[in-house]
Amino acid sequence: METLEVKKQTPSVRDYSIFNDINRWFDELDLRNRDDKSAFIEKSNTRTTYERHIREFFNYQVGKDIEYLTEEDVIIKKNDLMDYRTYLAKNKNNTNATINNKIAALKSLIKFLESEHDCESNVFNFRPLPTEKNPAGSFEGIPEAEEFAEAAFIHERQNRLMKKLFILFSVRTGARKSEVLRVKWEDITYSSKHDCYLVNFKKTKQKKARPVGISRSFYEELLTLKSEYGEHELIFHKLTVDSINDMWHRVCRVLNIPQERNLRPHSLRNTATNFSYNVSGDIKKVAAFSGHKNINVLNDHYLNKERDYSQDPGVIIDQDIDIDFLDTVTLDQFRQFFLDCDVSTLKKLKKFLELK
Repeated sequence: METLEVKKQTPSVRDYSIFNDINRWFDELDLRNRDDKSAFIEKSNTRTTYERHIREFFNYQVGKDIEYLTEEDVIIKKNDLMDYRTYLAKNKNNTNATINNKIAALKSLIKFLESEHDCESNVFNFRPLPTEKNPAGSFEGIPEAEEFAEAAFIHERQNRLMKKLFILFSVRTGARKSEVLRVKWEDITYSSKHDCYLVNFKKTKQKKARPVGISRSFYEELLTLKSEYGEHELIFHKLTVDSINDMWHRVCRVLNIPQERNLRPHSLRNTATNFSYNVSGDIKKVAAFSGHKNINVLNDHYLNKERDYSQDPGVIIDQDIDIDFLDTVTLDQFRQFFLDCDVSTLKKLKKFLELK
């Protein structure tokens, strides 16, 4: 009898059929990213994002990793989804757009599984949450973004130097959060032609490599991460999407940033894009920097729409500018003006002096 009792308590061999089918779905996502010329298949951005969303849901719903899901675990009711959306909004502070993306990933998986399992995708037949075209606002210039980075360094308890440099790196490169987290040390090389370092973003949303320049001084600042956190293939290896989002909300509270400003991690990309436009004034150069394939998307969703109407031709053509005030300006005032002006004005002055 004792032997029989022992047999009853022994767990049965675990059924991995659900996980195997989830992996087939992941492989299908990777196939969509296959390079036809080389036939090379690599782990796609979509797979990485969807896997993170799927794991998050089932950890919330049944308290399991996807490797151990059973047939019952993938049977989802509409009320489960409604509750999960509320949880993401109230407990995780996710935006409506992020919540919709997480639900869409789950729907895609269930639709894939329903032909072989008892789950049904028709429970997803409800309206997505309303979203704005571009919910992320912009910082009021690079100095405010740098102030935000410094606040992260002062107030964060864990990985504060890495968080600070993540913010500074993002506002310099205009890269998306996911792109920055994938950057390796080997992706940064020195260009003697341009006298700067080039960050080669290999896996972007547009599936094209995109090099972006950073200064030698900032690269040297990045190297402090090695002495602080040790050698690692990835530069920001201790950070995740969730840890960045959580840090972001804490720093916003510390700095008393109003919610209506909609400052989010993506605001760093907006700020970098607007800075690039203010310097060059050339939207094609900005698109090359930001990696936007569609200039209309760049113009509609990223560039600041505030326009100085006093600079319109209808005003300037008939405007007489009295320059007599220049005779009263002191050398110190001239100097202070150029110290406070934007980079494009400084470049114009430098070019003017070089031609003299």
